[in-house]
Amino acid sequence: ELRAKGAGPAHTQNAVRLFGKEEKDIRVTLYRDHAAWCPYCQKVWLMFEEKEIPYRIERINMRSYGDKPDWFMQKVPRGLLPVIEVDGKIMTESLVIMQALDQLYPENPMLP
Repeated sequence: ELRAKGAGPAHTQNAVRLFGKEEKDIRVTLYRDHAAWCPYCQKVWLMFEEKEIPYRIERINMRSYGDKPDWFMQKVPRGLLPVIEVDGKIMTESLVIMQALDQLYPENPMLP
């Protein structure tokens, strides 16, 4: 199946998106809500898709759906979503994330 290979259309259950690249090319992990309804996660997700940035996806519970995993809370003590991890560095806040992605991947700029 295309989804398992990081290809095909965007889907809430994707675990990886490659856009024709190889898994070794992935530098970024997106931590987003499990239900895919958080608007802050959605706008970051759309930017990944529009810029075709290869990335991994980890789905995390929103607080309304239960506790967040301990391993996530160790990375992000405030527990807020969305979060990206780029080359081992954690970034939070959707606008900060989008600005960082535009700087890291300047092809097809999305922000003024």
